[in-house]
This record gives sequence, C-alpha cells and structure tokens, in this order.
Amino acid sequence: MMGNNLSYEQYLAELPVGRRVEVERVWGLVREKMPAGYVEEIGAKFLSFKAGDDWYVALANQKNYISLYLMPLYVFPEMKAKFDAAASKKLKCGKSCINFQRAEELPLEVVGEIVGSQDAQAYAEGVRQTRCADKAATGKG
Repeated sequence: MMGNNLSYEQYLAELPVGRRVEVERVWGLVREKMPAGYVEEIGAKFLSFKAGDDWYVALANQKNYISLYLMPLYVFPEMKAKFDAAASKKLKCGKSCINFQRAEELPLEVVGEIVGSQDAQAYAEGVRQTRCADKAATGKG
C-alpha cells in the first residue's frame, strides 16, 4: 500500500511494470508541457498538478485502467471540443476524466496542447467563473 508524500520514483516503483511504462509516458508529457504556477503533488493514489486547491491535471492507476483527469476540459468548453475532435470514439471519457490502458489510445499531441494552454492564474480565473456560472444555474449563490 502506498503512503502519502511519495516521490515520483516511489509512486512509479509501486506500479506493475506494464502500467509504469504507460504512466511514465503520459505523466512525462504532462510535466514537459506544464505551464508556470502549478504545484505537483504525488499522493498514494494520484499524481496531480494543482493551482492552489484546484486540480488542473491528475493521473491515477485504477484496477483495470489508468485515469487521466484533464480539468481544463470541464472549465473551458473549447478545450473539450478540441479533445473530442481528436480522441477515438472508443476512448471512455467523462466530463474531464479519460480512462485508458495504453498511452497511444490518447491523442497525446492534443493532451499536451491542453495541458500547456493555461497558466495557473488563467486556470484559477476560469475555475472561479465556472463556479459562479454553476451557482447561477442552480440558483444557489
């Protein structure tokens, strides 16, 4: 069982070898494209980059697949449209969660563009606007 506050190397060492290769490939891309202002956190279940308390990108090793959480897809509809246009119809996606088994199932070039598209300040502002719009839509605000 993995504990909290692991190093990236410790996190990888806990993964089965086949998964490790896929996680390294995707997270390597995320790290390479990450704009200024985000903080990387390595937890027991997730690798993540956050702007303050808000996730920007996260990756989790699940039982039967790997989940990539691209929060810009939820916050910026144009990013979701760009991702959807590039992604295979077979890829299992939620609003901001993409489940995959192998890195090549992902449109990696587009994932890199999305990750690199918003610095932490612009993302935080997008999150604030999304939350205000959600509150207005539900009448709770």
